[in-house]
Amino acid sequence: MTVGLMLTILTSEALWSQPRLVTSAPAGYQVGERIDPNTTVLERDRSTVRLVDLIRDDTQVAVLIIFGGALLQKPPEPFRGELWCRDSFDDLGIQRALVHYFKNQPVQFIAVAVPPVYGPDRYGYPDHVFLREPDTSSLYQQALSGFIDATESLRENSLLPFESIYYDPRFHLAHNEEVEDDGPDIALPEWHGKMKWHLDPRLYGTPIIWVLGADGEILREPFFGNDYDSEPPQIEYEFHDVRQAIENLLTSR
Repeated sequence: MTVGLMLTILTSEALWSQPRLVTSAPAGYQVGERIDPNTTVLERDRSTVRLVDLIRDDTQVAVLIIFGGALLQKPPEPFRGELWCRDSFDDLGIQRALVHYFKNQPVQFIAVAVPPVYGPDRYGYPDHVFLREPDTSSLYQQALSGFIDATESLRENSLLPFESIYYDPRFHLAHNEEVEDDGPDIALPEWHGKMKWHLDPRLYGTPIIWVLGADGEILREPFFGNDYDSEPPQIEYEFHDVRQAIENLLTSR
């Protein structure tokens, strides 16, 4: 067999065995890019704030944690925790340890809670309320208030280890483009879905931990994919993995 023919066969086999490597360029952010400066979230009073404006002047590394926030009622099946996303609830041990470990260091944690936009009725919210109801809808406003109030209560009770929590009620940050919905004619921002990591096959992709520079640069691939309910549990990262990555970045900056 000639070398050229062998290379052709090996290349073809590699492409078929790793199809994700040959797909079209992903829409989400890549390492080295900066998040769109117009990216916004809501504060607890529902005022809009730019994500980059949340990064303090003394911050060297900003840790952005996108997680599933509070539920209003638990589903009928056995269900643990007070967050609708059980993986987000189980991941709190890692996040709590990180916040404690990096206290008084130039590391800032920015927590953004998202509601259960797909099938919210399982968790006590009206069905389709976060994707299909317009901002002017009283149903949407009541659901948003309930979500924020319930999540803030968990922060005040110290279940959530963050000084402040911000909100993404439309799931703009990491929206799954494979999910179709017939919502209202709401203009989508250019940064819609950009923080959905292109190798994350999960429906929501929560929790996901992004590590950013002071200017909003994506410093490394995000930490994602912990699945505590699989058999056996699929743990892609632990406390020491995230800690070491942050420490390495602090040393190099």
